[in-house]
Amino acid sequence: MLSAILILGYWFVPSQSAAASVQRRSSQGPAVQRGSGSLIVLTGHAGSVVFINNIRHGSTSDEGSLELKRVKAGSYPIRVRTTGFKDWTGSVVIATGAARRLAVSQIETTDEALLHFQRGESLRDQGKNREAVEEYKSGLALRADFPEARLAAARSLITLQVFDEAEEQLNNALTSRRAPQAECRTVLANLRRYQGLVDESIIEYKKALVLARGVSPEAHIGLAIALEEQHQMDAAIREYRIGITQDMDTEPILYYLLGSALEKAEHGREAIEAYESYIRLDPDGQYATAVQSIVERLKKPDSR
Repeated sequence: MLSAILILGYWFVPSQSAAASVQRRSSQGPAVQRGSGSLIVLTGHAGSVVFINNIRHGSTSDEGSLELKRVKAGSYPIRVRTTGFKDWTGSVVIATGAARRLAVSQIETTDEALLHFQRGESLRDQGKNREAVEEYKSGLALRADFPEARLAAARSLITLQVFDEAEEQLNNALTSRRAPQAECRTVLANLRRYQGLVDESIIEYKKALVLARGVSPEAHIGLAIALEEQHQMDAAIREYRIGITQDMDTEPILYYLLGSALEKAEHGREAIEAYESYIRLDPDGQYATAVQSIVERLKKPDSR
């Protein structure tokens, strides 16, 4: 089995053309595009995770700030998670071409179950999945009806290839009335794909997208990878494009995956555009030099 790529804050098994890991987004990038604005979130804490419309968009720097340069114009619910504090929730309106600053003030928490969950999330972000699972289990020992912790534990267990226990955590999460059903189905789809049950994973991703009313970049990208594994390239490319749009350029690696799919489908000119978007968004990224070589090869007349 191939190594996993961290996409949208979650681990995916990529298609054959993708590599094993990816650096997070560079602070540099293209100018604000038409129909989008920028958002700076200020928490005063390092590592605060910012969710927009329930989609993870990154974490704050050591200075406690996160700048998102390309947020599609619109009104969104926003949530901020900081270890040791209660989640902050609110809303934000992004206007085309405008810059918005959002200062967030959070209240410390003494909820031990929540603290274990938050520590688990921090460990999982660092790729320390075994330690993360222990934190999630400690939280669940204090609060059995904690579907977020069960889902997170399932994600780490899938990465560790402990599939039976991952399925048990998912089944328990699905019985909770508090469980986010679309995410449950997405994680179940991830599990099926890791198990090599690609047909079943496609069914579950599609169920997740129905529950999410079509808004879930994780499910779209997971579905794209599964479809690509079945050589359904046109459908895979379509799902990659939808996932990229919903992701709002948070994950440059998505353009790399799209470029690879387009190249396989012999859409050379579009593949070049996708690869160049990756380089533009993450010029110092792990794949930037290699992708530049691919672009140069594709631009040669005899490669088209």
